[in-house]
Amino acid sequence: MVSTFHGLELGKRGLNVAQTNITTTGHNIANANTEGYSRQKVNSSSTPSLDIWTNGQTSQLGTGAQVDSIIRVRDRFLDAQYRDQSSTLGEWTVRQETLGRLEVAINEPSTTGLNAAMDELNAAWQNVQNNPSDASAQAVLKERAEAFVETAQAMNKSIGNITADLESQQTAALEEAGSLMKQIGELNDSIKKNGSLSNDLQDKRDVLIGKLSEIVPVTVKDLKDGTAEVELPDVFDTDADGGLTLKAGADVPGGKLAGIQKSLETVKEYQTDLNSTVKKFAEGNGDLFASSAAADFISGLALNKNADLSITPTANLGEAQKDFRALVSKLGAQSQTAMNTVANHESALLATDNRRQSIVGVSIDEEMANLIMFQHAYSAAARFITTTDEMLDTIINRMAN
Repeated sequence: MVSTFHGLELGKRGLNVAQTNITTTGHNIANANTEGYSRQKVNSSSTPSLDIWTNGQTSQLGTGAQVDSIIRVRDRFLDAQYRDQSSTLGEWTVRQETLGRLEVAINEPSTTGLNAAMDELNAAWQNVQNNPSDASAQAVLKERAEAFVETAQAMNKSIGNITADLESQQTAALEEAGSLMKQIGELNDSIKKNGSLSNDLQDKRDVLIGKLSEIVPVTVKDLKDGTAEVELPDVFDTDADGGLTLKAGADVPGGKLAGIQKSLETVKEYQTDLNSTVKKFAEGNGDLFASSAAADFISGLALNKNADLSITPTANLGEAQKDFRALVSKLGAQSQTAMNTVANHESALLATDNRRQSIVGVSIDEEMANLIMFQHAYSAAARFITTTDEMLDTIINRMAN
């Protein structure tokens, strides 16, 4: 026989399920704009039924519902896709920014750039050859030569500053990656202590994993205890303090660090080509120039004030200018390609994030509709308890009379 108080217990369970849904909905609404927050959902199920005897056979009577878990709504496939695309975009963003800075440093086409300085020096040579004994023409030639040196050295210095800045960025990125790995580990420890359904802690951890994926590609394996195993490419060493250092000669396969590595190579290539071009042009001017540096020709370049101005410049001048124009054209093409690539990857990342947010993001309209539904469920469960209480009052207090 079913207990007289069965209805009260059934109603209490209904209240608990409805209250849990209402509270979870409120939590979703409160975190609608929280970075990395995943919409949470209550999983509930029927409680075990009671066997009762009816009409000569056993039947089952429901006992209500219970809360099984409160879970994050996530799509692991989209999470992995987002991290991969984030790494690619991180790499190309650095490369595009570096090429843009190189364009600023080289400053072409321009009326004050290196090509203009070469043209002006060539024109000055022409005046000297037309008027070999003209002191003013010779003075202008030396002034144009000084301007060429200053322009080349300013350009070379700017490119060197880009290299120094990239090296600083690389150090900072390694420090940040090491710090993120440490924080992820600490959150995993907290999740393990608090249980596999520590939803808010897992959200915080996944935000950090997302930031880490911008710096370097990561492989993430979700474990049953709620923690995540995060693996980095085998290109790093770990120091005594847990910091990361790059292995000698190792190439990072993606992310901001890969962009910095490739940008350093690109900057070095352009600086080498620039030095080669300036050297060819300087040598085409006879003994007008001299350099005290072998490795970095431009940094040691200077005007030879005792130069023989009666010589005829060689064909190297035209070839050097041709080389410089080719360098500028190559840089422009690479920069345009990088800009297009960044735009394409930004679009792909945005599309993936939109798909991901449609699953994990909080929709205020949807949550408000759920709130009304759960509110009605709670009111109905409360009304059921009131009805059951009135029935018990009739049995206990009135039937005795």
